Amino acid sequence: MTSRFPTLPPARRAARLAPPSGIADVVIDTDATNEIDDEFAVVWSLLRPDRLRLRGLIASPYGYSMELLSSGRALAELDARRLERRLSAAGIDVTRIPTFDPRDGMQRAHAELVRILELARDCGVACDGRVMPGADRYLPSPDVPVDSPGARFLIEAARTTEDRPLYVVAIGCATNVASALLLDPGLVERIVVVWTAGYPSFWPGVNASYNLAQDVPAARVLLESGVPLVYLPGYYVGEELRVSRAEIRAHVAGRGPFGEYLHGLYERHPRGGHALGQSKVLWDLINIAWLLEPAWFSVHTVPTPSLDAELRWITHGAERHPMLEAIDIDRDEIFADLYRCLEEHAARTGTDPDTAGEAPDEVRRSMARPDR
Repeated sequence: MTSRFPTLPPARRAARLAPPSGIADVVIDTDATNEIDDEFAVVWSLLRPDRLRLRGLIASPYGYSMELLSSGRALAELDARRLERRLSAAGIDVTRIPTFDPRDGMQRAHAELVRILELARDCGVACDGRVMPGADRYLPSPDVPVDSPGARFLIEAARTTEDRPLYVVAIGCATNVASALLLDPGLVERIVVVWTAGYPSFWPGVNASYNLAQDVPAARVLLESGVPLVYLPGYYVGEELRVSRAEIRAHVAGRGPFGEYLHGLYERHPRGGHALGQSKVLWDLINIAWLLEPAWFSVHTVPTPSLDAELRWITHGAERHPMLEAIDIDRDEIFADLYRCLEEHAARTGTDPDTAGEAPDEVRRSMARPDR
């Protein structure tokens, strides 16, 4: 597979992995509606036009199958235990959990992304980005792409940034990004992939990660193609982005139409911190945070690992193309910036935080949708 991709000179790769300067051109590839962190990440990106130029949103596939849920690869050990306890307490048999296929997930994500941009326009947030449907299935192998409007859009968008890289924020499975790379191997020279998934590259165990396990061939393409990669582990780096219900109520509810939209998502989420001592991880904020302010991160440069058949990391020597990997984040600064953006947007739209329950019609319609 690697022979089909161009090899970046070390100096060019190093420049691509350096912190972005000026306003970064961004495409977000997301499985919005799978979790609520995607929506938080998209809204944050819309509220920072001083740093991000959002070129487009691509809906990535996602689904649930008994094979995935029982494989031990989709959930970390503690998360799997929590799920088992919750299901047992509710008297639910795991074999009766509703499942659906990647096409359904992609369509749900696409519809939600359209709603977000409609809401943005309704409340005066400028965005020329487009919403594109992505793949309706996962890669059958690391050499076979799944063609889609989203993959084609990514290729075309990367051709219009001149010598600047296009940053691809990958916050779902890597199907669309990998397909675009397979359809146009020269994309390696024009994009930087900012991807969140499993564990740090030094982790000795199985990479139990939903983003990775859904489409393992696509993950292999990211790792083997040589595309400049900023890897943001979900465990235990993105997991630092925990928030409580009280914090969301204090700093998100009532903060403009976007604040009410996000607050509604959080309130409806079955694991939104409603129980005693409970918190919620907003994993996908990590990708936007790195683009906004790399100083919020501790990172190191390491040889890009490979994956074995059990989804354990295979480490390599210095001859392997390097990637940038996060090892720690400043959680408080990240949330402070998000909350400031919502507060400033509320001030511009004339929304009083004391009227948190008085959401505009579009937000009420969004909040009235059933739990996902």
